[in-house]
Amino acid sequence: MSNAQEQARQLQWLVDRAALGELLHSFAAALDTRDYATYAGNFAQDGVLELPDPKRPGEWIVMQKAEMLEKVPTSIGRYSATHHISSNHQLRIDGERASSRSYLQAVHVQGSMREHWSAGGWYDCEYRRTPAGWKFTRVRLTAVWLEGQPGEIRPGS
Repeated sequence: MSNAQEQARQLQWLVDRAALGELLHSFAAALDTRDYATYAGNFAQDGVLELPDPKRPGEWIVMQKAEMLEKVPTSIGRYSATHHISSNHQLRIDGERASSRSYLQAVHVQGSMREHWSAGGWYDCEYRRTPAGWKFTRVRLTAVWLEGQPGEIRPGS
């Protein structure tokens, strides 16, 4: 590989890394601003979200992209505010596909600012480059610690 080819490869890696980091930040920000169209838009058409099932430890709730505009607002709607932090992005890029592990801390406010349910853990993500840029094909949340109670989903939230 020539020096120019190596520089072009390194530049593409940096551009891809920046785009994937922006996607991870968009994922968190869209939840906190309740921009559910952007949240779902971060996923490829066949993308899925996998969350631990609080009622069945060791099992997962799998949500297809087509379900996100209905289910995510209902779930997040039980909180008066949320605050998601995504950091320590460990990215692996392989051509048109990528994967990552990112640390997560999330606070879900219930009523007053002193009432909240918090979680820490990580997101394991898989991505695909599309004509519209990088998109999630899979996001899996693994909780390492929890504090408080998540509260019940209210119908019509």
